[in-house]
Amino acid sequence: MTRSAWPKRLKVIGLVLCLMMLALWVFSVMFGSFYAPASGQWSVGTLFGRIVLDAGPIQNPGWRYTPFYPQWKVYAAKMPWTEFAQRMLGFGWPVKMITGQILIPVWLLVVAVGFPTAILCWRDRRRPKAGFCKVCKYDLTGNVSGTCPECGTECAKPSHAQ
Repeated sequence: MTRSAWPKRLKVIGLVLCLMMLALWVFSVMFGSFYAPASGQWSVGTLFGRIVLDAGPIQNPGWRYTPFYPQWKVYAAKMPWTEFAQRMLGFGWPVKMITGQILIPVWLLVVAVGFPTAILCWRDRRRPKAGFCKVCKYDLTGNVSGTCPECGTECAKPSHAQ
């Protein structure tokens, strides 16, 4: 009987998505970037560890890009660490709406994808069965030497009733 390949695929997809979102978080903390189409009616971007969706009219359509990491020392000196983490790193309260803008922290998306992925990984772990080598999974039925003949690992000797 074969196992379904879906759990393995979902684990890989979840891991890749988590890694991509972590890269997005690092990028959004170091740089601010926005894109507005030619119509200028909306924009999407990343800023301070958040994804920003803006529904207002935009004057300059196209891509905008601003580095933030040069100001980190200045901001870190001016504010306490908790406020710095909330404002500059995006660890504030989850979803905020500010006059036509929706700010979604990237860490929330990482948790939303990472938690189910971690559950799938935890449920799919395989425990070695009794009577098999813990390293190479060789069947030790009838083995009385105490070592695995396949890989040489010390195994528990079977207890014999006397």
